Amino acid sequence: MERVIEFLRYRIVAYAFSLILFALLVTGTIINGGINWGIDFVGGVKLIARFEKNVDIAKIRDVLSTNDIHAMVQNIGTGVKNEYIISTKLLGKGESSEKSYEILKKVLGDNFKTIEYLSVETVGPAIGDFLKREAAKLFSIALIMMLLYLSFRFEVKYAMGVIVALVHDISLSLAFCGLLQLEIDIPVIAALLTIFGYSANDTIVVFDRVRENVQIKSKQTFLEIIDRSISQSMSRTLLTSLTTLFAVFALYMLGGDVINDFALTLLFGIVIGTYSTLYIASPVVLAWERFSSK
Repeated sequence: MERVIEFLRYRIVAYAFSLILFALLVTGTIINGGINWGIDFVGGVKLIARFEKNVDIAKIRDVLSTNDIHAMVQNIGTGVKNEYIISTKLLGKGESSEKSYEILKKVLGDNFKTIEYLSVETVGPAIGDFLKREAAKLFSIALIMMLLYLSFRFEVKYAMGVIVALVHDISLSLAFCGLLQLEIDIPVIAALLTIFGYSANDTIVVFDRVRENVQIKSKQTFLEIIDRSISQSMSRTLLTSLTTLFAVFALYMLGGDVINDFALTLLFGIVIGTYSTLYIASPVVLAWERFSSK
């Protein structure tokens, strides 16, 4: 006999949990000073420097932090031990990216011998503001296009369920990054986009099963059909989520500082995306169906 778990029975509890979690994450983000935008969005300097001899990466960080420069320092490769990527946001209040580069160059020159600068990239605050606006615009366009496609491919109620779940997942993931002060840079944006696609795919799989079960003539209510469909898809959902979690967790543990923020954001997003499929997207579809039937 097929076992059906009554997931939607606890939808009100799930709504309350999401609201409380969001409130806590946003409050923590505000207390910590807001979203920690990377240099791509607020401006800064990124350079590749070759030192005369191998230098301990911790020593470079200590020298910079002693001079009130909070920079990310990464070693390039394993064979060339004396080349490093050093990136920092704009230094001081109102300083330009060129002036920040001169300050960074002077501090390094005063503490280390013979430094060769292989490449220098500077991003001004105006470009950072432009990238923020463009990112928000593209995200909105992506949501609208997905809403239109899913409305055409399925029905409006399923499309609305997917969109609400996506907004829920991205909002919580962004607030999570703010709480932990993870720097919002290109890798983290890539993680958010991955969550976007992963959550949508996971939700559509469940909704496709709902649509199939609706076409089967039965005396079940729409709520019972959704619970049955989620139960039938549960093994696939759990196996996919756990397999992905194990792979991303390995990246987090072994990948080093370069991709730690990316992996941590993705870990949170996968968990919250699986949760939203069950307790956010499906209840939205149920509510839309009940509203439209009146």
